[in-house]
Amino acid sequence: MPKKMTIAAGVWIAAFLFSVPLFGEDVKEIRVKSQGPYQVDEQSVLAFTSLKPGDELSAMAISRDIKSLEKTGRFAFIRSEVESIRGGIVVTYIVECKPRIRRLEILGADELGNKKVRELLELGVGDLVDESAMAVHAQKVTETYYKKYFPDAKLTWEIKQNDDRSTADVRIKVVEGKRASVKRITFTGNRTIKSRQLKKVMKQRTTSWLSFITGSGTYSPDDLEMDLEALKGEYRNQGFLDASAGEPSVNYIGRRKLEIVVPIKEGKQYEIRNVDVRGIKLFPQVDVAKSISIKSGDVASVAEMEKTSQAIRDYYGSRGYIRSVVNYTLNSDPVRSVVDVNYEVAEGKLAYIRNIFVRGNTRTKDKVIRRELAVYPGEIFNEVKVRTSEKRLRNLGYFSQVSSVPESTVDPEKYDLSIEVEEQKTGQFIVGAGFSSVDDLIGFVELSQGNFDIKNWPYFTGGGQKMKIRTQLGTKRKDYELSFVEPWFLNRRLSLGLDLFQHDSSYYSDEYDQRNTGGDISLGKAISAYNRVNLTYGLEEIRIDNVSSNASDIIKQEEGTRTKSSLTLELVHNSCDSVFVPTRGNHTTLSATVAGGPLGADTDLYEFQARSSQFWPLWFDHVFNLRGWMAVVEEYGDSDRVPIFDRLFLGGARTMRGFKYREVGPKDENGEPIGGKSALYGTAEYTIPLVEKVRFATYYDVGMVWEPAYEYSLSGLNSAAGIGLRLDFPGFPIQLDYAWPLETDEFNDRDSGRFSFWLGYVY
Repeated sequence: MPKKMTIAAGVWIAAFLFSVPLFGEDVKEIRVKSQGPYQVDEQSVLAFTSLKPGDELSAMAISRDIKSLEKTGRFAFIRSEVESIRGGIVVTYIVECKPRIRRLEILGADELGNKKVRELLELGVGDLVDESAMAVHAQKVTETYYKKYFPDAKLTWEIKQNDDRSTADVRIKVVEGKRASVKRITFTGNRTIKSRQLKKVMKQRTTSWLSFITGSGTYSPDDLEMDLEALKGEYRNQGFLDASAGEPSVNYIGRRKLEIVVPIKEGKQYEIRNVDVRGIKLFPQVDVAKSISIKSGDVASVAEMEKTSQAIRDYYGSRGYIRSVVNYTLNSDPVRSVVDVNYEVAEGKLAYIRNIFVRGNTRTKDKVIRRELAVYPGEIFNEVKVRTSEKRLRNLGYFSQVSSVPESTVDPEKYDLSIEVEEQKTGQFIVGAGFSSVDDLIGFVELSQGNFDIKNWPYFTGGGQKMKIRTQLGTKRKDYELSFVEPWFLNRRLSLGLDLFQHDSSYYSDEYDQRNTGGDISLGKAISAYNRVNLTYGLEEIRIDNVSSNASDIIKQEEGTRTKSSLTLELVHNSCDSVFVPTRGNHTTLSATVAGGPLGADTDLYEFQARSSQFWPLWFDHVFNLRGWMAVVEEYGDSDRVPIFDRLFLGGARTMRGFKYREVGPKDENGEPIGGKSALYGTAEYTIPLVEKVRFATYYDVGMVWEPAYEYSLSGLNSAAGIGLRLDFPGFPIQLDYAWPLETDEFNDRDSGRFSFWLGYVY
């Protein structure tokens, strides 16, 4: 009698699948079977499956095919059957098609309009439909109503199949309710944890003066439901093991305002009395106990208990004992407010990696994935390193999903590691416009590919390289840039970068224009988790033209074209917790540049720079930042001066706010900035979050530029203080500042406050 097994869509029971002896045998035939009123074309199903006759049967392959069929949206039901026959395995995919819409009717959408609701539903005559599809599409409509402050909006529908059962009439009724926004969130019963702290763990927000940008104040029942668990979790993480968050009440206060009241039962705060670990046989108890971070007298934080569970699992997993299970139970004494934590360990078996398989990478090359892995065939199955490998792959930004599965083999001590990935879009085409106090009006076009492959014609994807083409045009600038990065040059962790550019700039001065044309090539290598070294060679042509007839002799002597050949060595330390909006850590760069001399060209100079930024997290998500910059540049050899395009400047939105761009430091007899050879700058900035993605800032800037090299003095410095806003919108961060000069040097008259505007992040 043939063996038969059924796998339904969305169901995965690993223990059962791996125990079925059919897996590992060859597939003889693939069949398609229809379920429902009419037949489905076999090829329309097989077009979305990857398993083929002659392939080795695996649970992963069937699961992948079912997911692929689900993504088509064509089927109301999908399952598979695996049957053993003489000579091999037959895999049958059983599907039921959705009916198509014959007539679609929408009633009651007065505020949005029936046409808008139809657009949001993304459904029309001829489209496939069923209850689950309607639920998904209807969610988008209700979310739109919520964003427009209709908290009671609901959609109901009826799908009536026609006699032929292949088509259906759909009738949708919209109940909009009244417009209102969330004005207040209050709590009752929270005696220990303040309301402000509880609100921070919630996704539901109240209205603010920036609601028109952030959308805060939109009532979301789904968010509120998740918030109840988050509130309970916050209490349990602080030792209130019996705490609960009750059903919130939503009440109208006034005509268009809502108040959400959440009842809290705190209970008692527990402390840990005893910690016990049982089931340890393979290793000394004292060694495993070193993984335990909780002890008697500590607050009974659930987060810390879970952390200890993971640490014990990691102890075993890092030594190859996979599938070790660590559970804990709590024995509480409510009278004394203490709890005993008992860990029970089920030790796994020592395992080795036989093979590593990569699946799901339809664009990305295998080697791009494999070079990020921290484990190799033949090693012990180190679960900690496997998780590290997953994290590395996610950080690439190429995949929407990364998972790993150990697969049993004929040898009970060896497992195959299957790395399953799901590709996502890695290319971007951006068109935009902006304005800053330096550049005035600008527009830009940018094409980038984060998973570029220069050898893969005509798709150019999958090689793990990075490419960007950017054109930026404005009233005071024209920029053309091409950049390319190979992060694994010569198949080593050695990055190779190439940049080509042309920058036409008239914002440097009213008395001349500057054009820089050239490029640079760089090699970079990480020397530790937080440190890397970069070596860059640059070659560029600099042209100064359109010099005003009234310009000083200092500027007139710069007119013409010069070439610059330079080499820069850079050391970078970065321990910040975020690339864009850090809250802790340090980012420091030390660099030395030499131009000319043995490198040739017209410019002989050397330059040293040091830049550092330190972040400290404070109370209530406030952040304090100290950053500074120090630089010196000097000519040598045949050069008699440092050209104006290589001199140092301060002032403007990115450095000394409160002063005009490049206005800090030496000027000629016409009052035109000419820069200097020494510069020093520092700032202290304090930021306070107002609402999501919006921060208030207050700061103090101090700095100066000196004409001679190596001349620094604490007297005669310029300084300014100010306030600002940081709008941390993804892809479009904005910095708004207003600063008042406090002290000015001999080159600057005391001025009134100055507004500055900048697109981008400043570190």
